[in-house]
Amino acid sequence: LGSPHMGEVMHFMRISSQHHSMAIARGPHTALHHVSFEMRGIDEYMRGSGRVMRAGFRKIWGPGRHMAGDNTFTYFLDPHGNTVEYTTELECLDEDTWHPHVYDFSQPEVSDQWGTANPMNELVAEESFNDPDRGVFVAPPV
Repeated sequence: LGSPHMGEVMHFMRISSQHHSMAIARGPHTALHHVSFEMRGIDEYMRGSGRVMRAGFRKIWGPGRHMAGDNTFTYFLDPHGNTVEYTTELECLDEDTWHPHVYDFSQPEVSDQWGTANPMNELVAEESFNDPDRGVFVAPPV
């Protein structure tokens, strides 16, 4: 993902036929961006998202459907301030026909094809980045 104003923002990596297993995002500091829990279908995704909202957890963004990966999304903050995503229907790729894409993140339909989520803006982006992780990597003594 990229945008004319921000340059390259996110790169997806995979270990199977699913669109991605991990993403590396440019952010203000080193931190885990979010963990994702994949539901078995759209009904389970919507019921789960509703249940989390009714339990009083803060919804950051969603529900919607990303263009990259074609998966649904709703992002929440857990009690410790970590970002958690509920998702389903992540795209499976055919190695013989698939080719990489660069999506322009400044286009609203790239972040949410359905147009149902609150707009991705600086507030949502800032809120979804967890606190800096000072212990992610410490170089061993030489």
